[in-house]
Amino acid sequence: MVLVTDSIKPPCISIVIPVYNSESTLKQCLDSLLNQSFSDIEIVCVNDGSTDDSQKIIEEYMRKDSRVKLVTQPHSGIALARNKGRYLSRGEYIIFMESTDYIKSDMLQTLYENAKEFESEIVLFSLTNLNPLNMEFFDEEYPYIELSEDYDNRAFSPQETYDFMFKIAPDIFNKMFKRDLLEKNNITFIKALNYECYLFFIQAYLSARNISLLRKPLVVHRKSDKKNYKEDLKKLDLFKIFNLEKDYLIRKKLYKELKYQFEKSKKNILISHYKTISSFWVKILYFIKLFSVYPFQKLK
Repeated sequence: MVLVTDSIKPPCISIVIPVYNSESTLKQCLDSLLNQSFSDIEIVCVNDGSTDDSQKIIEEYMRKDSRVKLVTQPHSGIALARNKGRYLSRGEYIIFMESTDYIKSDMLQTLYENAKEFESEIVLFSLTNLNPLNMEFFDEEYPYIELSEDYDNRAFSPQETYDFMFKIAPDIFNKMFKRDLLEKNNITFIKALNYECYLFFIQAYLSARNISLLRKPLVVHRKSDKKNYKEDLKKLDLFKIFNLEKDYLIRKKLYKELKYQFEKSKKNILISHYKTISSFWVKILYFIKLFSVYPFQKLK
């Protein structure tokens, strides 16, 4: 069932939101978008088989504002939901938002002006984390800590950041992409694997000519507090994701040049995730995979 409506002129920005059982946070998410100082937008909600009142909430907002659009699909995962939303959206720029997050009132205006000023194909921006357990807020510095002030107030190329590119956080919810960049390079989210943002981001980043950075925290991101067997199991997909990332670098004839940076980052990430696994059996499975890649090495 598709309830996406059309207007003649494409909007400046499309916000694609996969929605799965998000009734508790969805209204705050949508309100933060509809109350923006920048109004030339469309909000494409992809209901990924929700069993709660998420669909009713989206339909209620559609009746109030034509910029809200709805696509429904059987529960297929966040990657396919993002892909479907991207294919059906029409904006010059695309933001992939999470239905548990909300944004600052000037976010879209700030991003659009920055993209136009520097002719950016990707705009990186910072975030504020919200801990759902104690409702404490804190601005996050890590996403772009490797980017010095020399990268502020200008466009830069991927080549300028080769030395530390793999340290840039690959999260999707704090980046804006130009549609043409994704379409011309056929960049999509890979289905049936977790941590798909790692591959998506590196493909987009290396395909871009101009990238710009806003250190201002513009989105409030609810950090997940899930710690269980299922969440631990997802971390095993990191090994497949890094293999796909390596294959991509080889196809682009960049692996030889970026081998040291990529392999170092890969090792650090795999080990750091290993330390967060709480499930005994998943930890053993993960360790076996880790040992096969890095035998007889201390997990520092």
